[in-house]
Amino acid sequence: MSDIAGEAPQPGNRSRKRDSLLLLGTIKAAGDYARDTQQIRVRNLSSTGLMADSNVEYDLGSHVEVGLRGIGLVQGEIVWVRGGRMGITFSETVDPKRVRMPVSAQSDDHLRKVVDIGRVRRPGLRID
Repeated sequence: MSDIAGEAPQPGNRSRKRDSLLLLGTIKAAGDYARDTQQIRVRNLSSTGLMADSNVEYDLGSHVEVGLRGIGLVQGEIVWVRGGRMGITFSETVDPKRVRMPVSAQSDDHLRKVVDIGRVRRPGLRID
């Protein structure tokens, strides 16, 4: 099987730089809408794939959808499975730095209203 760049991968000799991390993500078989997504623990991530721990066993060659924070859903294929861990090659490259970016809440200014306190009065509250 060849990687995204078209080179044949050599066992133990990876061509892409990997970031070691511990990140939670989701996985499910591509197109399988009858089952819920399963949680995975991503151990390392590169632009072309990842290694993850999973409680659910997937078959070698299965097409999956992986959900990663900061990246979203990524299509991929299971390329190896060993003892609760699996390797997934992505269908297209991703930016692995995006998963490390802090997730911030969006501004809620649109929820704020300008209220004229002079017109607002709680029932039963006397203002002298």
